[in-house]
Amino acid sequence: MSRQSSAIPTSTSAPTIANGHVSLLHPLEKQSSLASRTVSMSVSKASPTPDGAPSTDAEPDELFVKHTVSEVKLMQQRLRTDADAKQEELRLMVGERYRDLLQASTSIIAIATSAQRVKQALDETKETILLQEEPPMPQQPSLKSGNDAHLHTLQLLSAHIKLLLDAPEHLWRLIERKKYFQAAWLFLLARVVHRALVREDEQDVTWSSQGIDVLDEFPLVQRQWDTVAQFRSQIIHKATLSLREYESSAEDTCATLLTLHLLDSRPLTESLSVFLAQRSKTLHSSLAWKYDSDSADVLTTKPNGHAPGPTQPNTISLDFRRRPVKEIKQATHTALDVISRTVKAARTVFQENDSCQPSLIRRVLEHIQSDSPVPQVHSTDLYLTTQSLLTTLPSSTHLLLLPPDLRSYKPYVDLVSSSSSVHPSQFAQKLDEWFQASISNFQKAVSRWFADLHSVKELWSVRASALRWTLASKLETNEISEMTKIFDESCRQRVVEIWRLRLAGSIDSFGQRLDSTLMEAKRKETSPVGFLFHAPPVPSSSQSRLDTSFEKYTSSLHRQLVGRTALLDDVLAALESCARTIRQDLAHVMAGNESPELVEQLEKTYRPDADALCANVIEKLEKTANEVSNTEGLVFLSRVSDELSTTSPFISEIGCQPCVVQDFRKTAAALHKRVVDRWRAYTVSSIVREHRIARRPIHPALRASLKPSGPSPELVQSLLALSISIQELQRGGQQRLVKATLEDFITELTSDDEGSLQSLYDMAFLQKLVTLHGEVQDELLEKRLREKVSLRLFRLVKTAHVR
Repeated sequence: MSRQSSAIPTSTSAPTIANGHVSLLHPLEKQSSLASRTVSMSVSKASPTPDGAPSTDAEPDELFVKHTVSEVKLMQQRLRTDADAKQEELRLMVGERYRDLLQASTSIIAIATSAQRVKQALDETKETILLQEEPPMPQQPSLKSGNDAHLHTLQLLSAHIKLLLDAPEHLWRLIERKKYFQAAWLFLLARVVHRALVREDEQDVTWSSQGIDVLDEFPLVQRQWDTVAQFRSQIIHKATLSLREYESSAEDTCATLLTLHLLDSRPLTESLSVFLAQRSKTLHSSLAWKYDSDSADVLTTKPNGHAPGPTQPNTISLDFRRRPVKEIKQATHTALDVISRTVKAARTVFQENDSCQPSLIRRVLEHIQSDSPVPQVHSTDLYLTTQSLLTTLPSSTHLLLLPPDLRSYKPYVDLVSSSSSVHPSQFAQKLDEWFQASISNFQKAVSRWFADLHSVKELWSVRASALRWTLASKLETNEISEMTKIFDESCRQRVVEIWRLRLAGSIDSFGQRLDSTLMEAKRKETSPVGFLFHAPPVPSSSQSRLDTSFEKYTSSLHRQLVGRTALLDDVLAALESCARTIRQDLAHVMAGNESPELVEQLEKTYRPDADALCANVIEKLEKTANEVSNTEGLVFLSRVSDELSTTSPFISEIGCQPCVVQDFRKTAAALHKRVVDRWRAYTVSSIVREHRIARRPIHPALRASLKPSGPSPELVQSLLALSISIQELQRGGQQRLVKATLEDFITELTSDDEGSLQSLYDMAFLQKLVTLHGEVQDELLEKRLREKVSLRLFRLVKTAHVR
């Protein structure tokens, strides 16, 4: 092959200026069929030079007119520099692409030679075909010739191949519609058709006897069967996964299990195990649900962007929250639905009826092997036939050419084999084991879900809903009883936990409020008398719930009448509200017509915690009483102990044992007496000390001129202070406290005998004061005062006589 050489000039043409443009043209660019590039520079409106030279016009005459010679030379030098740079760039470009241009020219010549050879070969082939003789025209066959059999054979062959061609698309459609039993049947039919195409049986008329070699003449058959064969594993996998859908009917479940039995050759016992294992996975996913309390907190924010108020630690919300109750009900119903549907589906499919009627899957297997038509009362999807399956294919009319043995094909089932039946005892054992394991896992999940319920009303609402659902599930009596026991046990444990948390929160709140009140008792108003004249706020008609506000107003008036101050009510409310709530919870439980055993078990489990709470309350009061050293704290502590031992509903509603209630009242009363005794000693000694300080000594020269006519002002002031102190401490009707305090006051006051006439009047006044009570226990005090008055009177008379 000759190659034409192209000469490359060693020099380039000089740049030319035309119409104000400088252009360069290389001859090599023209030979390589590349677009000629024109390197131009416009000098019509050149930019100013770096040294500030003015711009030039395009015409040379104008350049010399407007610019000096030095400026024109400078422009000329700049244009030459640009032209040299472009020329060098073009030279580098041509050098890089020269090798590619040579190779391209060589390839073009080779391609042209090959094309010429192909053309010559085609011409020779055409001439050879034209020189051959024409084949004879085929004769018109008669209607009674033997070619009818050959035509019929071809039609049968086309029907077989058509079924293989349509099978993949229809299998995809059946799998998408979750009709796995029909897909398995079609797959088995396609396998039989493929075997009928490729088999060599001496007893039957084969395709080779008709002069047709299927595998050689129709390789599409084997390739199409390879495509169909891949659907077996997909059908088995999809059918196994579909067993997790617990909402499927018993007929659909039976069809899926038949798919595994026929297509995967699994015994019915193993199919039952697979079914229960898949449902266990469904139950596990439903039991893994967890209540999202964080999103609930976002939803409980107050309007206008305000956050909810702070909550006390270790306390339980007493409000009925709808959102967690609704979601936990739904989760409970879902889990119960999975269990009940699984049990009922298993019994419907595998269990024999009481009338010794075979199970559903056994009846379908018997129908497959029988020649009886499908009963009209049965589902055609379950009682399937090849003929009904072929009618759903796109070319059902063409498939009518299939031989009768294929159109009446039925999968083989060995009804005598143990793989085609499940023994009743084995079925009952497997189902019972699955049920026991499921309800055990269900109980754990229920206990976890119930932990998000914070009140007995919420808990009992979920329990009532679950029990109603269980009774309507149509399970057996023993299964319903076991589920009921699960709910009772879970509810009992959660109720006790809720009550324990409330008890712990109440004792903590009681201790904190008591300590804070005693620390601030000096600067707060704690007198019942002063509290009696503070009017509570009147309920407003604009409030959302007028009944609730009116009840609060009534209770406020009642607290004022009995002398319970706001501080005292705030301390005791921590205990009384807890006891009242627990009593309401018990009433709510008993109102639902629950079994007495459940209520009794609740009370039995709860009572030790209630007894411990009462002991903790007494321990806290005794510890506080030992630490308090001021009269204000003793006054408040005496009111607390007095309320708990007498009128407070705490001990009667907390639910303790009767012996514990009696011991609590006795201990609280004894503590109250001990606190009052300490208060009496502090108060009397303080008043007497102030009384003695207030009584100033009188000069002996002035004593004769002073003639007292009644008790001294200091005594009256001391008695008034004692009366005010008693009013701050006592409740109405406690005269014993007044007499005991007065007795101690008189005893300590008269221990220091002054011997003056004023002290005689004071003694006589105190004697008259004691005489007015007229009680037996005051006789000794009155007798002692009378003796002191007589002794002082005798001394005064003796002193006057000496004078």
